[in-house]
Amino acid sequence: MSIYSSIKPTDKQQKVIGFIKDFLRRYSGSPSFRDIADNFGVSVGTVQGQLNSLQKLGFLTWVPGRARSIKLTSGNPTITQPLPIIGVISAGEGITVFEEPDPEVAEVPSSMIASGSGHYCLRVSGFSMCEDGILDGDTIVVRQRSSASDGETVVAILKNDSDEKATLKRFYHHGNKIELRPRNQQLSSKFYDPEDVVVRGKFCGLIRKEY
Repeated sequence: MSIYSSIKPTDKQQKVIGFIKDFLRRYSGSPSFRDIADNFGVSVGTVQGQLNSLQKLGFLTWVPGRARSIKLTSGNPTITQPLPIIGVISAGEGITVFEEPDPEVAEVPSSMIASGSGHYCLRVSGFSMCEDGILDGDTIVVRQRSSASDGETVVAILKNDSDEKATLKRFYHHGNKIELRPRNQQLSSKFYDPEDVVVRGKFCGLIRKEY
């Protein structure tokens, strides 16, 4: 593990923190990513990156996939845990499953990791989940799971004869069909027989590399 210490937020980050504080005081509730994006005239993806950085520094937390769950903290350093980046996941049509034989390691905030569960990271390819702030090139944190509840964002393996492809989508069960729903208005859901979809994990966090 490593500890980030003696780090102060940048001017932009301080403005984001100030906006969240003011919103909490005025409305007794957390702002959405869209509220923050509209206030500063930036994209939701940009806000996601800023909040990820602030979470990593220990200034706030939020629950992935839950709206208006941002909470400010005391700004204590964040303890991280190394997790392997085992491969690439498609936020698109699906890509052939491939795991890195010698994976890179990502330092993941411990707040993203549930005790007693296996976790790993995947690199995102594509933009089908962009409205959830998950963009091409991001690294996601995944909790190993073999089942999912409606509305959860999952890593799913699509079986097609001898070929298997991996994709990242919202999961919904409709009786004899499984819906995998993108979060991009330009794309449509796809429906599969249950035996053709294998859930491998649940999305539980995101790390965006800043340049």
